Amino acid sequence: MSLLVQGPIGRHFAQFHRDPGDLVESVFTFLEAGLRSGNSILIVAGPEQVDRLSDRLAAAQYHPKALRDSGQLAHVDCTRILELFDANGSSERRILRAAVAPTLNRLQLHGRGIRVYSELANTLWRAGDTDGAIEVEEFWNTRAESRPFSLYCGYTMDTQAEVSYAGPLEELGRTHAEILGTPEDEEFGMALDRASKEIFGVSLTQMAGVSRKDGARRFPSGQRAMLWVTRNLPLSSVQLADRARQYFRDGRA
Repeated sequence: MSLLVQGPIGRHFAQFHRDPGDLVESVFTFLEAGLRSGNSILIVAGPEQVDRLSDRLAAAQYHPKALRDSGQLAHVDCTRILELFDANGSSERRILRAAVAPTLNRLQLHGRGIRVYSELANTLWRAGDTDGAIEVEEFWNTRAESRPFSLYCGYTMDTQAEVSYAGPLEELGRTHAEILGTPEDEEFGMALDRASKEIFGVSLTQMAGVSRKDGARRFPSGQRAMLWVTRNLPLSSVQLADRARQYFRDGRA
């Protein structure tokens, strides 16, 4: 949780959650720590997620309306941005700049640093537009060069399912400084090791740890192991994932 709490300016990190409720709690940790530090907050998400986060902040005795009125909290509707993407073809960066830059400029006036939470790339990824998601992440990196901020990208993805690794996940590693783990990731990593020792006779996380791809190395150990076996031993990935999921469930029973 350290990066979520510290939210260092200039860091761009992501986290994958299987449970949307767990994602809300992680985002709350990121936002609440920023508010305690006097940071300005930008949320790039759909209306329903904004409502969930507002309710969570209100439950912790924050007042989202007052924060918005003061200029410390702002929201950009990612569903509206996606509509503009669909209507304008290949002009995504121009659309993003027009949608985000004015709000960032206003927040900058608050003067204590900015924290941004975005699920725009997640929405594109889940819709199958992985290229668009990577384009969004690269836009954020370019934008941060001229106006630094702390950026947390939340993804909802079943990282225990081999199908989740069919897409170019390494690109998400490449475009982020770090992919944060969760307690579930650590538990599933141990289940993967147990399964891989039985199937292959060796710890899979050890093999995955020698990956030469920078993007892959930024993932938590369990996700890195799943990436490795999907890329290098694809015919074994289903068997490995099935056995690891069983061990994971048994460990929680």
